[in-house]
Amino acid sequence: MRFGALAISSLFLSYVLFCSCQSSNYNDDITRRGLGDVLTKPMFQKMLPNANNDSCPAKAFYTYEAFIAAAKSYPAFATTGSHEVRKREVAAFLGQTSFQTAGNLSGFLVSPKGRQPPTDYCQPNPSYPCAAGRNYCGQGPMLLSGNSNYGKFGETIGRKKDLLQNPDLLIKNVTMAFEAALWFWMTPQPPKPSSHDVIIGNWHGDEEGRLPGYGVITNIIDHWECGIGADTRAADRIEYYQRYCDMLGVGSGENLDCYSQKPY
Repeated sequence: MRFGALAISSLFLSYVLFCSCQSSNYNDDITRRGLGDVLTKPMFQKMLPNANNDSCPAKAFYTYEAFIAAAKSYPAFATTGSHEVRKREVAAFLGQTSFQTAGNLSGFLVSPKGRQPPTDYCQPNPSYPCAAGRNYCGQGPMLLSGNSNYGKFGETIGRKKDLLQNPDLLIKNVTMAFEAALWFWMTPQPPKPSSHDVIIGNWHGDEEGRLPGYGVITNIIDHWECGIGADTRAADRIEYYQRYCDMLGVGSGENLDCYSQKPY
């Protein structure tokens, strides 16, 4: 593992993904249930030592408390399987969202709205029509993008019309931003399994030769990095993941890359 790169990854993740102003009135009770049983606030802060840096574009947006609150809407997240499996799911989720928001280990400093998009990410879909002048670029921890994804997620929280009319609502509510990331993580979109099913061992591979492991999660999230041989982007995702696995005291498992996987 490249320790210099890890130091950079820690810095950029702290700058970008979870810059927050922590409250002294934090209620310790929320750490005793669900996600908080696996990822405590002290561990969260240890993982992200620069979380309160003033240089962070996302400072005061992403918070531990919002992550915990969002997870309550997806009660199977980080609560399924053994304690080891639960820790591995947290490490995998943070590994992927770290890369999504920070870019490669040379670093992109981005706000919750993400990088400046080259397109408006609008695809004609009568079920999820685009609003004139709106941009459905990647936003939030998973960089949710595309009018269909905004609409589908919106349906689950009763705000389909709102999010299609104003996708920037996603970055005006940190809990909603985390909920969108968890929706993408927990929801299969055939032929893709859900990342959750992969990491907890409910998915066992497919007829295309894809094998269960962190690598196929990268394929689910960004297939452009897969099936093209060794790729620095996919490697950086692995490095984030292994760092968090080490910090949580859990093994990272097998099939970490998607270098030879058929892309979805």
